Amino acid sequence: MLGRARASIAEHNFFGLRWIIEKFNDMDVERIRDIGADRACAEWILRCGGTVKFDDGKPEIADYNTLVQQTAQRSGTFNEKKIFLNEVHAVKACVTARGCRHFEGVTRLHDVVFAGCKNLEDDGINVLVQNVGSTLRTVELADCRYLTNEGLRLLGNCTSLSSVILTDLPRVKDWEKLIDELKSNLPKDCQVVGYPKKK
Repeated sequence: MLGRARASIAEHNFFGLRWIIEKFNDMDVERIRDIGADRACAEWILRCGGTVKFDDGKPEIADYNTLVQQTAQRSGTFNEKKIFLNEVHAVKACVTARGCRHFEGVTRLHDVVFAGCKNLEDDGINVLVQNVGSTLRTVELADCRYLTNEGLRLLGNCTSLSSVILTDLPRVKDWEKLIDELKSNLPKDCQVVGYPKKK
């Protein structure tokens, strides 16, 4: 029920609702100090309605309320700083550029999906690339209405990418040129595909 409410709020851009969305994306520096950047980033993604996977090969976590128990069991200790975030799947999640500051201090993130994130803007991609651009292997961006060529070009600064999938991004202009730019800036073996917004 809470997940549906978050998705519903994220679909709208009214001032009062925007405030609620930003509260989901607030960064608590003391919390990060207490539990580590990876756990704090995972909490943020789950709070916004997404899912995460850690570096132990176990199934993804979708339930915010049980994150503490599951991560403690996986790390074999209650010091959650010893686990590392590997995957973030934010599908119809209320993530914003402000929330992307949670990527600061995350060191082993490999895969990111932002799909149907109606409030994610170019600044969020900038923060993502600045903080985890050297470790990302796959990035998928789909149906994010505020992403533009300017933000997507920043993916060209990621040094370890092997796959970029861009789909249904209504503000992207000249798809062919964008894909060519990314291919020329990314590692030679990186697969870059783009599909314009469906009419």
